[in-house]
Amino acid sequence: MSNGRLVPLPPTAMDEAQRSLYDSILGGRRVGAPGRASGLTHDDGSLVGPFDAFLRSPRIGTAMSNMGEAIRFDTTLPKNLLELGIIVVGRHWTAQFEWYAHSRMAVAAGVSEEAVAAIGRRETPTFDDPDEACVYRFATELVTGHRVTDATYAEAVERLGEAHVYELTAAIGYYHAVSAVLNVFEVPLPAGVEPLQP
Repeated sequence: MSNGRLVPLPPTAMDEAQRSLYDSILGGRRVGAPGRASGLTHDDGSLVGPFDAFLRSPRIGTAMSNMGEAIRFDTTLPKNLLELGIIVVGRHWTAQFEWYAHSRMAVAAGVSEEAVAAIGRRETPTFDDPDEACVYRFATELVTGHRVTDATYAEAVERLGEAHVYELTAAIGYYHAVSAVLNVFEVPLPAGVEPLQP
């Protein structure tokens, strides 16, 4: 991993709109959320992960941040299923920071370490939980083929309900956008973290 394509933006270098977004991120529900892999800032106060990139266009960045917060904290989809969908996207894109953060959140939410490791190796995992197996199939079909089969859709609606199928689909779409940001700007991993292999 490189040091990234963006020079980190500390609070002292921010304009008013950037500072407003910065304050909303640090004052939001992500701070101290269960399963967080790390803090949200570097030693100089600049933001980690995709959030520093969000500051480059505060109007769009605010919309992205608000969407992410809603997906993380307002969905009623069980957290293990949400995080499983997210890591399928992260692995598909080989989005290093997304995988780093959300593979840990997936384990913290109850997805087995073995299943997470298999996804990281691009192997089909084995699940004891049939809802997790369903979400894995749904997310994998959607990210690789841009559709889900009638059978997978019907199973997802039967197991999860239409509202949760929508929330899962929205999360998958959102984390595609986050993965694009992470990869375009080559957002770096924390020091000492082993990158996900291609």
